[in-house]
Amino acid sequence: MKKPWQFEGASCWGIDTEMFFSNNDRANEETKIAKTICRSCMWLTECRTYALHNEVHGIWGSTDQRERVRLRQKLNIRPEPIYMRGA
Repeated sequence: MKKPWQFEGASCWGIDTEMFFSNNDRANEETKIAKTICRSCMWLTECRTYALHNEVHGIWGSTDQRERVRLRQKLNIRPEPIYMRGA
């Protein structure tokens, strides 16, 4: 499986990554913008799949952590911490 940073031409390329990992006073606004950027990306499905199968933080594939927890439960997916694989 490709890792999202290998997705050539991804909509998030060249955009400040802080928007996708926001925890400041503008987090809600930045999260909405980040999700909008993701929804326009040709790699949306692959990025979301990566995030569902790996324990990542921030916005990935137009989902936040809470949304991924719900999707994992629904799809019976158990994420793997990425540090365990040396990714």
